[in-house]
Amino acid sequence: MKKVTILLATLLVGGMMLTGCKKPEPTPQPEPTPTPTTHTLIYKIDNKTIAGNNVVSPCFKVNVAYTDANGQSVTENDATLPWTKSIEVTFPFHAKMDATYTFNEANLPDTVVFGKVHGIGIDFIIPSGTINAFKKEKFIELIAEHPDRLHFTEEQDF
Repeated sequence: MKKVTILLATLLVGGMMLTGCKKPEPTPQPEPTPTPTTHTLIYKIDNKTIAGNNVVSPCFKVNVAYTDANGQSVTENDATLPWTKSIEVTFPFHAKMDATYTFNEANLPDTVVFGKVHGIGIDFIIPSGTINAFKKEKFIELIAEHPDRLHFTEEQDF
């Protein structure tokens, strides 16, 4: 009986020793941080289509606000077209361009060529948008009915 008691006590102590040990938890590996990369970001408001024709009437100027390399908004008023701004940015980066065309009605030609040709890109740019020709009176009516056509906003995450 003594042998059985010692055997049971040994098994009980051995079982307690095995179940009492915790397995080491794996050390969580930190996710690698992406290597910052620097690129040339180009904001562009053009005065012609990609084909190189339909030049926007030179009476238009633009007030444009854009996000600079530090993420701050910078405004340029009465810029002439074409307007381009190139800045060095570090990714990730949120680019935003907010612009309003301005004009002096007295300077409008008889046929007004107007449209939005703009874009935000990296190292190269293909302007998007359309240009249309209007008789001066029709253009003034259009803008009176839809002043929002003089304004655009473009945003892009890089």
